[in-house]
Amino acid sequence: MKRLGTVSHLHGKSCLVVKSDAPDASPLHKMMNLQVIDKSVRPVGKVVTVFGPEEQPYFLIRIYRELDAAQAKKLVKEKVYVK
Repeated sequence: MKRLGTVSHLHGKSCLVVKSDAPDASPLHKMMNLQVIDKSVRPVGKVVTVFGPEEQPYFLIRIYRELDAAQAKKLVKEKVYVK
């Protein structure tokens, strides 16, 4: 399990925007389609887009349908991880 970053905000009803906490040595294109989990190791969604500066990129996460709106709102300002 590796930290992806902190959830910045919701984007629409089905996406989260995550700001990377620290620069990573792995290529950003390898982050695509990775499963995102929260601190309790519950699946949240998948990385669909990487954007912003390479030094501190942002990730657009498509939320799984099983996660309702209230649960998604609770993730704002929380750290998320990738498997």
